[in-house]
Parts: sequence; C-alpha cells; structure tokens
Amino acid sequence: PQFKIVNFDRLDYCSCIENLDEVKDLPNYKFICGNICSSDLVNYVLAEEEIDTIMHFAAQTHVDNSFGNSFMFTQNNIMGTHVLLESAKVAGVKRFIHVSTDEVYGEQKLDQEAMDEEQVLEPTNPYAATKAGAEFLVKSYHRSFGMPTIITRGNNAYGPHQYPEKLIPKFINQLMRGNKVTLHGTGENTRNFLYVEDVARAFEIILFKGVVGNIYNIGGSNERQNIEVARDLITALGYSN
Repeated sequence: PQFKIVNFDRLDYCSCIENLDEVKDLPNYKFICGNICSSDLVNYVLAEEEIDTIMHFAAQTHVDNSFGNSFMFTQNNIMGTHVLLESAKVAGVKRFIHVSTDEVYGEQKLDQEAMDEEQVLEPTNPYAATKAGAEFLVKSYHRSFGMPTIITRGNNAYGPHQYPEKLIPKFINQLMRGNKVTLHGTGENTRNFLYVEDVARAFEIILFKGVVGNIYNIGGSNERQNIEVARDLITALGYSN
C-alpha cells in the first residue's frame, strides 16, 4: 500500500483486462492503455505519474509466432525497449528492471548443469534474438549514461490467467474439450517451469535488493519433458486409464 503502481499495457490479443478486477479499485493502482513504442505517450506518463521505477515486462513472447511475423517482434521488443530506455533517461528514473528470457542463451550443452549469466548469448529463434538485442540496448544505456539498470532472465512461467498459446494452459484447454494434446516431435524436449507466484517473489527481491548493473537468472530445478507434462495433465484431469 505504500507504493503507487501504474500498469501500462496496450492490451494485445493475449491480454484480458478482467484479470485485474481484484486490484482495479485500489487507491494506489492505476491502469493506462498504451503502447511502449509511442514515445510521446511514454514521456507524458512518466512525467505526469512521477514514475521513479520501471519494471519492463512488455514484449511479444510467443516463440511460434516469431517464425511467422518476426517484424512485429523487432518492433515491440527492440524498438519498444529503446523508447522506454530513452524516456526513462529523460525522466531520471532511479531503477530500470529489464525482463529478458533464458531463450537468449540458446541450446544448453550436454555437460552443462546450468546457464551462467556471463556466458555468450546464442539465440536460436527470432523471438530470442529480439530479446537479446533489447538486452544489449539496456547494457549500452547503463554504460553510456549510467542508467541504473538490472536485467533478469527467466524460465517458463505458468499459472492462473495464462493465455492458452502457452504449453500448460494449451494442453488443459485441449483436454477439457475432449481433444488430444498437441506435441511437437517426440515431445522429449525439456523446459524448466516456474509457478507465477514464485516468479513474482523473485521480482520483488530483485526490485528491492538487486544490485544495479547485474544480471539475474530466475530459474529452478523443475525441468520436465513436454510429454511428461502432457501425461501429468491427462492424469490430473482423469483421462488416463
């Protein structure tokens, strides 16, 4: 309650304003519908609302979509980040947390236990490439202008209200409609899954205790094959023999 929260979002196809019903009437919360690529609007909001901290979650995130319309990913993830950085510099923002992804690392080596924050980025798809590009912009503003930035790289989040293009809600939706789940290839490729509340707690710690200039991996030890996830959901929904 001691903080003022301004939620700035353009309400894309995967957004739902009703997800915010439980906080929409709080006196210290405000929603503004807008696009981070609009520099005039971003400048106005930062000044008018006296913003001193930015947590930059806004992005196009669905990897499959980046293969069909990658220009949109470049526009939102790179240009949008650049606009936010420049506006934050002008506004004198005291902390800028840039939310990236573990996808920027690329493929993990067989003998490697975990990705290291300092290793070379090797993105393998257009989405990951735009997120890596955005990271380099953030680093450049920190080094060139002394902007107080922090970068995070997270695993796959899941939880309530997630749009059903993502793996777990997609499988649940398919099963609840009596359909088969969609697995690519053998289904043996693995992902590390993080529950959304755990992700939120990580960001709370980084917000108040993170060291400016640092990069933080937000991960866990919940790596599962996609086919395992499918089997667990089939069992949980009572479809297994």
